[in-house]
Amino acid sequence: MNFELILLAFGVIFLISLVYSYMRDTENSRQIRFLANTMDNFNKQMFELERKVENINLALKKYKPQSSLEDIDKKLEMELASMAEPIAHSLNEVQSAFSHFKVQIESRLEHVEDGMKSMIMPKSLTGLDDQKIISLYKQGMDEETIARELALSKGEVEFALKISKMQ
Repeated sequence: MNFELILLAFGVIFLISLVYSYMRDTENSRQIRFLANTMDNFNKQMFELERKVENINLALKKYKPQSSLEDIDKKLEMELASMAEPIAHSLNEVQSAFSHFKVQIESRLEHVEDGMKSMIMPKSLTGLDDQKIISLYKQGMDEETIARELALSKGEVEFALKISKMQ
């Protein structure tokens, strides 16, 4: 009985492996057929493309260009030159505007510098103020009154009087 069971088990295992092998073979053959069909389609498409390329090459050989490469180069250069002219013109306009702006800024800067110089320099350094201070002092006015009269500081008036006495 044990021998029969063992023999039956081997038979079942053999039958299962036969069924598995058959199923695997059918799956593999199906995949091989799919790949073969795909390769056939690919070869057909390649053949059609090669024929189209040959037709295009024949058409290109029949076609004779009307202008040479030199003519095309000349046309391109002329076109580029015509495109560059407006750009160069606008660059010149920008440059002239920039120069004009620079001149305006420089003149404004000079004006501001002149204003700063007049604010920084004491008013008593000018000869007219010194003469006015001396003449008012000789008329008998004191230093504070002279400073108020001429809109100067008291130190400027004193400084102008000291300089005039040294001369």
